[in-house]
Amino acid sequence: MGNQGCSLKGVEPVNVTDFERLEQVIGIISNKTRLAILSILLKYDEACACELEILLGMRQPTITSHLIKLYNAGTLKKREYWKFIYYSINEKFRPLISEIIKFKD
Repeated sequence: MGNQGCSLKGVEPVNVTDFERLEQVIGIISNKTRLAILSILLKYDEACACELEILLGMRQPTITSHLIKLYNAGTLKKREYWKFIYYSINEKFRPLISEIIKFKD
């Protein structure tokens, strides 16, 4: 299958479908508004949609739509308190998101 001149020997094949979940997560977070939300959550650990509305200068339905996408992808967790829902980054994804946000500048 390969060129006899290639130097990789005894390499295990890679199953591309093993990366479907990661592809989904990266696809969801690769949006400027969602990246901004994630950067805020990295800094403050937790926020509700009304706080994000102020910090981002956007309407709450827009913020909520992005939060739902992030939550459904598993990148966020939520905590309900009274009539508010507070979002935070799922610890499993914190290192990945932190590394991605570093490339902002």
